[in-house]
Amino acid sequence: MRGLFITGLFVFIAAGLFAESVPLKNIISIEGMQVNPVLGYGIVVGLKGTGDSTTGSQTKEVLSMIANNFGFYVDPMLLKPKNSAIVLVSAQLPPFAPIGSHVDVSVASVFDAKSLEGGELIITPLLGGDNQIYAIAQGRLMVENGSKSVTGIVPLGGIVQEEIFHQITDTNGQLTIYVNEKLGMGVVSKVKETIQKKYPDAITKVQNYKIRMKIPAGMEIYDFIFELNKMSVDIDQEPRVLIDAKQGVIVSGGNVMITEAAVSFKGTKVQVGGGAASWGGSSGGQNASETVKVMKSSATVAELADGLNKLGASTDEIITILQLLYKNGNLKGKLEIQ
Repeated sequence: MRGLFITGLFVFIAAGLFAESVPLKNIISIEGMQVNPVLGYGIVVGLKGTGDSTTGSQTKEVLSMIANNFGFYVDPMLLKPKNSAIVLVSAQLPPFAPIGSHVDVSVASVFDAKSLEGGELIITPLLGGDNQIYAIAQGRLMVENGSKSVTGIVPLGGIVQEEIFHQITDTNGQLTIYVNEKLGMGVVSKVKETIQKKYPDAITKVQNYKIRMKIPAGMEIYDFIFELNKMSVDIDQEPRVLIDAKQGVIVSGGNVMITEAAVSFKGTKVQVGGGAASWGGSSGGQNASETVKVMKSSATVAELADGLNKLGASTDEIITILQLLYKNGNLKGKLEIQ
């Protein structure tokens, strides 16, 4: 069977969901301190005949331009670029990355290269959204997913050339943080309460998932941010099922319930509720539908998936059933698909 079913460590308590202490820095972001993507268009050389095809005129032209930059002319029509490939190069610059610091670089083939294994990324400028160069990338590739991959990374292959300016405070000198909206509005209140316990007068406005604060008297902005990152907040764990449809992986908290429902697929009838628990058992002849009793009232996602596994359902079929149960209102939790 393709894929896995993983039951989370969350437990369902009769009195309700349990609270979990989470570092504040893990659930908020600070305005002006975002990660900065940079992008470049470069070439990988040193491939063993697995690069772009000989008909790729763009690859020939790029190689010719590189030669011209070093003072000698090469007719692009005479080049055979199968040992090289045109690639897109990208990186994420962390906030306040200093000049000279190193970051990982991602590389992906643009044209018809068969593999980038063994390739070397030549010096490639990486530009920001303002079309300015903020980093330079180069180095030996590490390909992903085996030798036939046309994507890869250059570990620490990017060198920051220009520091990106970040405006952290607004014109009134106030700091704005954003609470992860996936956690719900209740968490915003918890974050507000946590901050006000230590800094009662800091918060000036709360709007949706945005909290605006003034810097406490006598503190520098970076000291205040440091203190915020040290805080923890108690939040209720939301029932949730996470599905990676591409990999066929389902991750569920143990508290995600499914109310009474009937599902039919491939001649099999799965009954959640309405009878005693019983896996298997035909209701008639050889081709008759098979009825499955899960629980008298309800079942967890884990119990349903386990029963479907026993019936031989594939992970793709289980994912489809969970999606339909969610749309029908029987899956009592948040369903996220990536």
